Order: sequence, then structure tokens, then C-alpha cells
Amino acid sequence: MPEPTPVRVPIDMRWRDLDPLGHVNNAVYITYFELARLGYIAALAPNAPGIDARTPLPRDFQFILAEVTCHYRSPATLGDRLVVDIWVSGVGRKSFVFEYRITDSTTGRLVADGCTTQVWYEYSVGTSRPVPEEMIRRIEEFQGAALPRP
Repeated sequence: MPEPTPVRVPIDMRWRDLDPLGHVNNAVYITYFELARLGYIAALAPNAPGIDARTPLPRDFQFILAEVTCHYRSPATLGDRLVVDIWVSGVGRKSFVFEYRITDSTTGRLVADGCTTQVWYEYSVGTSRPVPEEMIRRIEEFQGAALPRP
């Protein structure tokens, strides 16, 4: 099975991202994952049918975060040029998984990696829904690889 093609999202590191030792604070990596998710959605659906007023998400791509995992591999400092590679690595009946890899784009050094599980969610009624087959097809076409399913 071919590997999925990730979306690459550059990170504009801010002074406030740093801890007193000059390293990016551990909690900030979760924000970098969030920025990558928004970048992925924008790349997947550049002509989305509009943004839901309650969320920063397109109306046809609604989810709620269920789990976050982050593995810290090496410290990042203000001078590093970070990028996040993001891709969907699998899909279940009502959920899907994003994988992340944060690297220094100058050296290729791995800074962190992790994953998030999202549950397809309909905010108007406050309940989860099955991931639409049409969306799974769009993601597979976009990434150039089939998504593993349970």
C-alpha cells in the first residue's frame, strides 16, 4: 500500500511559545497540531461550501477532538524553522486519525510526532455521526493512498 502524501504546514514560532529555558513549551506542540489540522482542511477543501459560524471548520468537515498524543523527540528553540507534516492515517466508523511529524526544515531534525483522534460530529444536534463515505473518498484521493479501516 503506498504511503499517504502529507500536507506540510510551516509554523511561525512566537516568543510566547517558549518556556523560561528558551525551549518551545510542551503544551504549545498541541497548538502546532491544531494549526496543522486547519492547514490540512484548507488544502483538502480549498472551495469548501462555507465555514460553520460555530466552528472554524467547513460545514462539510465537522469533528470534535477525542484524543491527543505527542512524543517529544528533541527541543525546539526560537531560531528553529519548524514545519508540521500532517496526514490522515486511518478511519473508523465515526472517527479518523491525523498523524503529525514536526521537524526543523533546515536540518530535518525530528522535534515531535503524534496523533489525534477526531470524531465526526454534527454540532447542530450535538451528536456524533458516521464519517461520510464521500469524505473518505476525497481524503484518499487527496493523499494518494487508501485509508486503513478496522
